[in-house]
Amino acid sequence: MESREGNTSITLGMESTFQTFPTYPTFHTFLIQKIATHLRYTFIMCGITGFTGEDQARIDRMTSALVHRGPDGNRTLVTHGVSLGHARLAILDPSAAGDQPMWNEAKTVVIVYNGEIFNYRELKQAERMECRTGTDTEVILKLYEKHGIECVKLLRGMFAFGLYDTRTKTWHLARDGSGIKPLFISTADGNLHFASEMRSLMAGLPKKPALNLHALSQYMRLQYVPGPETLCEGIFSLPRGTILTWKEGKETRKHFETAITPPVYESKHEFSKYFPELMDLCVRDHLVSDKPLGIFLSGGMDSSIVLHHMNHHAKKPIKTFTVRFEARDDEDQARFNRDADMAKLTAKHYETDHHEILLTAEECRKVYRDCARASDQPNADSVAMAQYVMAREAKKHVDVVLSGAGGDELFGGYPRYRVARILHALQFIPPSVRSFAGGLLSYPKDVLAMSPGPTLAERLLARPIKELAPIVKGNWFDLGATTALFNNRFPSLSTNHSPLTTEPVRAFMEFDRDLWLTDESLRLTDAMTMASGLECRVPFLDPLVIAASHATKSHWHVGYRRTKALLKDTYYPVLPAHLQTLTKASFYPPLAKWLRRECAPLAEEMLEGKRIQEFFDIEEVRKIYGDHKNHIRYGLHTLSSLIQLHHWFETVYDA
Repeated sequence: MESREGNTSITLGMESTFQTFPTYPTFHTFLIQKIATHLRYTFIMCGITGFTGEDQARIDRMTSALVHRGPDGNRTLVTHGVSLGHARLAILDPSAAGDQPMWNEAKTVVIVYNGEIFNYRELKQAERMECRTGTDTEVILKLYEKHGIECVKLLRGMFAFGLYDTRTKTWHLARDGSGIKPLFISTADGNLHFASEMRSLMAGLPKKPALNLHALSQYMRLQYVPGPETLCEGIFSLPRGTILTWKEGKETRKHFETAITPPVYESKHEFSKYFPELMDLCVRDHLVSDKPLGIFLSGGMDSSIVLHHMNHHAKKPIKTFTVRFEARDDEDQARFNRDADMAKLTAKHYETDHHEILLTAEECRKVYRDCARASDQPNADSVAMAQYVMAREAKKHVDVVLSGAGGDELFGGYPRYRVARILHALQFIPPSVRSFAGGLLSYPKDVLAMSPGPTLAERLLARPIKELAPIVKGNWFDLGATTALFNNRFPSLSTNHSPLTTEPVRAFMEFDRDLWLTDESLRLTDAMTMASGLECRVPFLDPLVIAASHATKSHWHVGYRRTKALLKDTYYPVLPAHLQTLTKASFYPPLAKWLRRECAPLAEEMLEGKRIQEFFDIEEVRKIYGDHKNHIRYGLHTLSSLIQLHHWFETVYDA
């Protein structure tokens, strides 16, 4: 493939050049032109599973455990010493052409794949491929045939797949660079097993895995299970952007980055001028579907930006979905529903077909068990119930939704980034002086005495050990587990490392993208939407948007008083005025209040749970619940963690 004059070619040591992007500033315009001619996509979202060994009954069990992810049918294959399964949700061209497991033409390589490759048509054209199907699955197979597993660097999309090469008797597993699509693995019996969900793996392993107490310790402090560990010994999540190769009982891993030439922004003005074109392209790519689609609309900026660009391309009226929470006026219902109120205003501005789902305390209690089971691993984020009922209702109208996930991590939306910016500016002032000043400014004294790094991250993101120590029974709780995790995962601030991690604010943003976004937010969204067979797409995590974010300076996004400043300055002129004039509230249900009334049975059932009684001092937990119920001391975080854990034991681990 010839390079155009003035272009920067991307090669990966392969025979051909796949992605050729002009250097800035024509980068964005070129991308828009690339999609001028519409070609037909075939995307397949689903559940995948497989293992080394031939066992029809076992692969049937594992595939059946994923049927909610693929209500359009499932297939299995047992051959050449391996077993593969696929539960299909066909978003485009739901014909037999897209059935999986899928062989290459020579019947030497077979794949099970979950996701979308947004640039597969360009790759298909560049290689002059002659394909039997219109699927991106077949394009991956052909790329692998010619270039090996390194071809994943060329895939711009969201994906997880397992590919088996019968010629070399080698497995290759891969997961997209943001971890949008999940993939769990186990080699507990010396053979490779993988699946989109942990429940599928548990259905196929020869024996029930032991409980991972190290991961349980982390869960109790973070309220979710950080990867790659899970609550089951011997089961791990494949890290984002990772290729795993398995041959003759030996495993190798390699991190990969999507091959994208980033733009160059010399100023904030240049970003504001060109980024909306790029975002428009990415949203347009995420809209391709033969089935109805809509958007999860919050009262915030990120989903509003996605809707703004959808309005340029999607069929009108666009279907929007949000959740309103039941609460009395004396329970500050205006605060809990400010997000829904702002979403309603945004929907009115864009004249959407707006669906507002009311989540009541009674409904929360009814769906909690199903929600916990769908989570696959415990996650005490109360937003889960809202996402679950919103996805359930949305599925009645659409098969695909877009969301604004990822905007905060990429463009500096969280208040903790401002704290990191302030601490970096004050680094030469003695901690004691900073601590005193923090008290005057209403900041916690211990926070302003810290430096921006893993200790600060742990202080802001993890529950204090002093809250948990009194309720733990025995000595299973690992006091240092979360500290070690943060020290290991927080990007180094050394100037010898990538420029992305030399700035404290950027380091925080990358830390959140690597840990919280992947293992809490994206995992939860995937679980809640796929429980209803609903596909969720995230335009902000398109590799092109990530590259654009990385081409900016962190202080453009986070100031001493403002967060997400650059994105706001870029989009405020074109978004509805209320997004600038009204204060957004956090999106979460009044679960703390509900636990005192209609949802009280959830806490009472947890107190009787045998597993909870095995690991926790139930009288101490009962006291926390009593104090919370009687308005003596707020105990939601501890109670929600234990209630979620109880239901996970009952619906997943001990089911």
